[in-house]
Amino acid sequence: MPKIREEYSENLEGQYRRMERSFNKVIADFESNEFSKSSKERLDEVYNFLQICYHLREWIQKDSKISQTVKNKIPTFTKDNSPIQFLICRDLCNKFKHSIFGKIRRCKPNDVNTKIVPYGGAIFQVPFKEIHEALKKKEKLNIKEEEGVFIGNYFIEFQSNKYDLRGVVQSCMYVWKDFFEKNDLLLPRNMPYGSATKKLIR
Repeated sequence: MPKIREEYSENLEGQYRRMERSFNKVIADFESNEFSKSSKERLDEVYNFLQICYHLREWIQKDSKISQTVKNKIPTFTKDNSPIQFLICRDLCNKFKHSIFGKIRRCKPNDVNTKIVPYGGAIFQVPFKEIHEALKKKEKLNIKEEEGVFIGNYFIEFQSNKYDLRGVVQSCMYVWKDFFEKNDLLLPRNMPYGSATKKLIR
C-alpha cells in the first residue's frame, strides 16, 4: 500500500538533500578545470560531505516516522560487513573532529592510520619584490602549503590499502541513495510537503 504524504519525514529528507548538495559541490570541484585552491582548502567541502554522510544514520535512528524494520537495515560504519567506504568515512570524520584520534573509547577507529594524502604538485606565486628582498638579505622564503594552488589529487590510506578520494565520496553517496530509494524515504516529486505549497506572506 502506497504511503501518504504525512508518513514521509520532511526533516530526514532535508538532511539527505543537504548531503546531496554537498556531494554535488565536491564533484563539481573535482571536475572543474579552474584551480584556485590549496590542497587543504579543496578538502573543506569533502569533510563537510563526510560529516553529513556519517551522521545521517543517527537522523534515521531518531526519526519517529521511520519504521523499526527500516532502522534495522541501516548501513553501519564499524562492522566487518559494513561498506568499506563507510568505514573510511567514520575514521575521517572522527579524526577531523577529535584532536587525539583513537584515544576515545566510543570513537575507536576502524584503522587508526586512516588519512587523506594529497599527491601531485602545486603552483606557488611569490611577488618579485619578496624574492628580491630575500636574495638581498640572503634569506630563505618559507612557502606554506595553503599559499599554493593545488593541481594534484588525493588518495586515502586505509588498512594498508590506497583508495581514490573521489571514488570513496561517490560510493558513500551511492550507498545512501540506494538505501533511501529502496526503503521509500524520499517523497515523490508529485507529492510536495505542506511547506512547498504554502503561499508567500506579504
